[in-house]
Amino acid sequence: MSGTGKHNAVSVARYLDSVVEVLRSAGIAVVEVDIDLVAAAPVRAQLVTSAGRVLRWREDLGWSTGARVAEPVSHPSEVARLAILSDE
Repeated sequence: MSGTGKHNAVSVARYLDSVVEVLRSAGIAVVEVDIDLVAAAPVRAQLVTSAGRVLRWREDLGWSTGARVAEPVSHPSEVARLAILSDE
């Protein structure tokens, strides 16, 4: 899943599913998942939580909450920490 053009819908869905599961385990409910798959472009996704926090992901740039960032293929637990820290 690393690098533009090396992704596919299944690998992206599995990665994001893992992230959502870890967030759920950490007590963070994800109410919306938007995935933007465009040929020859980096995959983009957005996870909206029940608390209104938004985690944005771009395959080549990584995760962002606006103020905090994480690497593109960060372990799902690191993404969960990013979401938790965005409250502070």
